[in-house]
Amino acid sequence: MPFIPKYERGGILAGRYRMEKIIGEGGMSRVYLASDLKLPGKRWAVKESPFTPELGLRLEDEAELLISLNHPRLPRISDFFQMEGGYSYLVMDYVAGVHLDKYVLGNKEALTPDKLARLGLQICEGLHYLHSLHPPIIHRDLKPSNLLIDEQEEIMFVDFGIARKYKQETLEDTVKLGTIGFAAPEQYGGRQTDGRTDLYSLGAVLLYLGTGCKYSYWSEETAAILRRKGLALLEPIIVRLLQHEPENRYSSAEETAEALRAVASTLFNATAKDANLEDAQRSDFRRTPRSIVIAVMGAAPGIGTTHTCIALAHLLSKFTPRISVVEMEVKSNAFRTMSVLVEGTDAFREAGPQRFRFRSVDYIRAPSRQELLDLIAGSGEYVICDLGSGRRKEHLEEFARADLSILVCPAAEWRHEDLAAFEASSGPVRKNWVCCVPFGSRNAVRRIRKTFSTGKVYVLPAEHDPFSPGKEMESALAEICGGFFPQSVLQGKSGLRWRRRRRKGSE
Repeated sequence: MPFIPKYERGGILAGRYRMEKIIGEGGMSRVYLASDLKLPGKRWAVKESPFTPELGLRLEDEAELLISLNHPRLPRISDFFQMEGGYSYLVMDYVAGVHLDKYVLGNKEALTPDKLARLGLQICEGLHYLHSLHPPIIHRDLKPSNLLIDEQEEIMFVDFGIARKYKQETLEDTVKLGTIGFAAPEQYGGRQTDGRTDLYSLGAVLLYLGTGCKYSYWSEETAAILRRKGLALLEPIIVRLLQHEPENRYSSAEETAEALRAVASTLFNATAKDANLEDAQRSDFRRTPRSIVIAVMGAAPGIGTTHTCIALAHLLSKFTPRISVVEMEVKSNAFRTMSVLVEGTDAFREAGPQRFRFRSVDYIRAPSRQELLDLIAGSGEYVICDLGSGRRKEHLEEFARADLSILVCPAAEWRHEDLAAFEASSGPVRKNWVCCVPFGSRNAVRRIRKTFSTGKVYVLPAEHDPFSPGKEMESALAEICGGFFPQSVLQGKSGLRWRRRRRKGSE
């Protein structure tokens, strides 16, 4: 039975949501852009779908699945209704963007291998999150029309209608569903779908985009098109993703992402080799093919995380003109307040630029994932990420990925519970942190060493002006940063670290 929608333009759902226009339609559902009559100016995406008994599909199942998810690449559910006649309505965040295939076709610039790899990396982020859940979530319908991309080139998954939880004891899916051209062979029966099923679809998506939205299956013709378009570097990855047997594909979204990162790195290194690098040879510190990323996180609020970031940035600015401090916490107002004091206006107003420059340091607030990646790719010598004291999963992951991770710890004994709480919450992304303690004592250093089982604990001195750090702060930060700091600063600096004496049992 064909799907017969119940609403047209102007219809009002539940006395609150006015259907403004149709923004998506398929064989089993329709998606409307809806305005909120209770919250003027607020817009939602409303998905309408009937119960389909022959397929066992219900929108309430999708709603139950989505409500349990929390990731920036997945939609957030706001409301759910079941109406007479078996129709259900899912109200979720509206993402202003276009489907991935329309984005590629409408883009005047050619799709470069670097851009295609980055699109693949964003899709891998969402898949890695889904497949890492317990039990894993298998999307089963990954295709360009289920992926939106916004003006910042950020990708969002927008349809989970046939997603399912992986069942260890099941040999085969109960319902055979998927989109022809993007569905993996096992979706047509014979075995249960798993994370590698979505990876096949990812390969089909990459091939489809790379061939100008013409082909989603591998052939000599598609291979020739990729090479003609300059996308040959991605050919081995796509071929492996499109293997008929799941065992021959990549084992996980993370393994796929590593292969895509390797392509992006190869392209970047080739570009850097060809570029004019005369200005990059003037100073004496350690260089990488990209910016050095220093992530600073507070084990508790109000202990000087942003103060430490600013002092470090302005100290480094003495030795290189390319320094960026990135305020990652969206709710923080520190940079906004600074911009008003420095420039006399809010540099981070909604319609204005998201950065300002003060004393040779760029201050950037809440960049998108793509903007951060572009920044790290080489536009700055150092990128200092101010992660605040939140415990958001993506911030903890950024803390773990950085070249140098600095944890700012409270010195007061009564805040020891904050350290224990941070240690517990950061377990999944643990790495070799460097700890610093503003105004720390020997007892505070000893306590932190014991909590985190590390000897890398340093004291930061009092510094009333982080925009012009003094000699003591310079020495302390130089020792904390070690090999990531200009060597001319490191020479002769003893720092303020409390060192163990050789005599056993003494400090």
